[in-house]
Amino acid sequence: MPRSTTVTVTAAAVTLACLGASIFVSPPVVAETMGRPVQEFSPLKPETYPVASSRDEDMNLPVAHDREQSIATESSTSSTTTLSSPQSSEPVPRQIDEVTLTPVTADEERSSTSSKPSPAKSTPALPKIEVALPESTAPASTDEDTQDTSHIPQDLESPDSMTVIVNKLRPLPADYEPTDLVELPAQFGAGAPMLREVAAEATQAMFEAAQQDGINLTVISAYRSYDYQTELYDNYVRQYGTTNTNEMSARPGFSEHQTGLALDVDTPGGQHTLKQSFGETPAGQWLVERAHEFGFVIRYPEDEHEYTGFSYEPWHLRYFGEQYAQHIVEHSGVAEREFELDPAPDYQE
Repeated sequence: MPRSTTVTVTAAAVTLACLGASIFVSPPVVAETMGRPVQEFSPLKPETYPVASSRDEDMNLPVAHDREQSIATESSTSSTTTLSSPQSSEPVPRQIDEVTLTPVTADEERSSTSSKPSPAKSTPALPKIEVALPESTAPASTDEDTQDTSHIPQDLESPDSMTVIVNKLRPLPADYEPTDLVELPAQFGAGAPMLREVAAEATQAMFEAAQQDGINLTVISAYRSYDYQTELYDNYVRQYGTTNTNEMSARPGFSEHQTGLALDVDTPGGQHTLKQSFGETPAGQWLVERAHEFGFVIRYPEDEHEYTGFSYEPWHLRYFGEQYAQHIVEHSGVAEREFELDPAPDYQE
């Protein structure tokens, strides 16, 4: 038995040595392994790769193929690659070309760096945004800054101003008398009535325009001095009392007639003289529609007693000039309101 064991071990060793030598010397080997023949295989010959069986479906052979192909390419193109010889385990040294290194100064390095073109940066296109800008960056103006005051005369105080306002709160000096009074032609009024020159010319033009429209007008009262107004007022008081007189006639010094810019008108025949019914006549209607074209307004409109201080007087005209007369008529019809003055319903005792 001891001899038999020695022979068996020796035979197995010889068999293994022969098998290893055959594999090392010649790649093609036929053997029975896991029930299938061993095929010729070489890492440098992809065509010798074994065909995948159903057990190899999950193996990533293309990846191994690419890797081995890369190794084969590197081996064929590089003459300095170290290969392991089957007969020798010593590696062949890689040949390296001699390279001369030149030190670079800091200035040269900065110069080289600055001379290199910077890589182009791709900037995405920004979306177009339209922003509505204000027309002006100046501070917004207030109502006071934008309010049109061209309709307000500059002089409402001076007695000789064409736009002076006279009412129960704004009297004239007792001794004031215009210096440019002129008499109206006789055909426009009996008793030689007088007005300031500019108002007299406007009156004549207005009367002539009315005649062309078939309307005959006449002046029954124009300029009144302070003394004359005193006599007239006292006479009314005796007849109607102070309260009633204050509604229909001005106290001395508070009458617009003293300015030489006011007049009372009527039609020949005198059926509506100093009566509110005059406003309903053709002459009264014509004045409402046309008087402002010549610079006149009906100074005391209907239902404006609380502002003007006097009852409706359709016969009483006041000259302001065409510009201001037109503005007054086209708006409230009240001079005090349009000139931004306080109401004057009563005298201040």
